[in-house]
Amino acid sequence: MDWLPHIVVKAEDDVSIPTSVSALKTFSTGFPDTKATVHCIGAKASDFCVQWCKENGHKLLHYPSTVRTSQLHYEIVKRTRLPVVLIAGTTVFYDDMSDYTTTKAYAADTIPAWDLNESVTNIKSIEKTVIYVAQPLKVIAKLEDICKYISSYVATESKNSMRWGSQSVVMCGKVYKQTSGIFNMIYNYEATDDTTSVKLGTNFSSVTANKYETVFGGNSISSTMKKMESVGRDTSKYMPYINAALNEDWESVKGYRKVWIDSIS
Repeated sequence: MDWLPHIVVKAEDDVSIPTSVSALKTFSTGFPDTKATVHCIGAKASDFCVQWCKENGHKLLHYPSTVRTSQLHYEIVKRTRLPVVLIAGTTVFYDDMSDYTTTKAYAADTIPAWDLNESVTNIKSIEKTVIYVAQPLKVIAKLEDICKYISSYVATESKNSMRWGSQSVVMCGKVYKQTSGIFNMIYNYEATDDTTSVKLGTNFSSVTANKYETVFGGNSISSTMKKMESVGRDTSKYMPYINAALNEDWESVKGYRKVWIDSIS
C-alpha cells in the first residue's frame, strides 16, 4: 500500500523546537525514499521545517498558531481519496513503516483510560503519534453519520475548528473526558466491548508499535510537565527520555511510551 505521509509540527515554546521536529530528523528511516507534506503550525519550528523541506524536496504548508492538530487531521482526510499516514512531529522512527498494510479504514495505537484525579477520568483513546488512514472516504462517511446526531454541518474551516476538540460529560458523580480528534470520536462511538460488530479501526501489533517511539510532551515540554505534576505524576521519569530526544540520542528514547502509559495507568 502506497502511503502519503503528512507530518504535523507544532512547537509551543523555544525549548520544545528540537523535540517537535523529531519526525523530520528520523523520517528517512521510517519512510525511506518517500516525500512528505509537512504542516507547520505557528512560527517556532518554522526555520527548521523550511530548511528540511528545501534540502530534501518535501512540501511545506504553514498555519497560524491558532490552528489545531485535530482540525488539520480532519481537513487532510476529507480532501483525499488516497491512503495517508498522519504523523506527529514528535515521532521517532526506528524501522521502515512504509510497508504497513491493513484491511481496516484506519489503524493506530491506543492509550488506556486514566484518572486525572478522583473526579476526572480520561477515557480510552487513540494514540495520535502515527495513524494510518487506508480508506479516507469511509472515515469521513462514518464521521458525518455520527455528527448528524450531535451538530449540524459547518462548511468553513475556521468555524469548524472546535468541532473536533476534546469533549466532557458529567455522569454519576464523575467527569469523563474524551481526547480531541476525529479518530477518538469514531473510536468511542463504536462500542469497544462489542465483539460482533465490524469496526472501522484496528490496533497496531507489537511488531508495528516497536518500529517507532513518541516524545510525549515534546510539543510543549514546560507546560506538559507542569500539567502532569499538577495531577500527581512524577515527571522525573519522563525527563531522561526528553533529554535524549533533545540531544538526538534516539536509542535512549526507546521505552518512553511504555513509561508514560505505565505512569498514568
